[in-house]
Amino acid sequence: MSKTMILAIGGAGCNMAETIMRLANAHWVKEATYLFADSDMAAFPNWVRKGFETLSLQCESDSFPTEKLRGVEKLYILAGLGGMTGSRFAEIAAKSAISDGVGNVALIVTLPFVFEGSGKLAKATEALKSLSDLPVKVLNNEELTERYPDINFINAFEYSDKEALKAIESGLL
Repeated sequence: MSKTMILAIGGAGCNMAETIMRLANAHWVKEATYLFADSDMAAFPNWVRKGFETLSLQCESDSFPTEKLRGVEKLYILAGLGGMTGSRFAEIAAKSAISDGVGNVALIVTLPFVFEGSGKLAKATEALKSLSDLPVKVLNNEELTERYPDINFINAFEYSDKEALKAIESGLL
């Protein structure tokens, strides 16, 4: 097992990880262990078919199965905040990893677009507050569309994913 793990949580985190795997330049990022964790069982066949290791998350759970993290020295957690899975499990996974002895833990999270509604933004803001004692790189989707006005909605996600990759490869940990 690689000593570096990239843990993708929820749909946004899993999509981000898939792009990172495809575009990574650094050997250690390409060779990292990738774990795709989601509460949406319908998404799993897609990830399994592509050969990714998956982990089912139970929405009512307050714990994260840390046996998957044994031997990991650096853990990058990717998640979209504002929805159910990323907002809930990013914090649980990070704190479980730290208490289980993972030495370096960092999170890369996205914030929702304004059009997704104030409820998602409020949930994302609350989740972000709970992560304030951890190294967190925040990617604001709304700011992406302002910085790159000529990109379409779908391409905005790849720009966000590239920002996440840049944070990892430049040594967020």
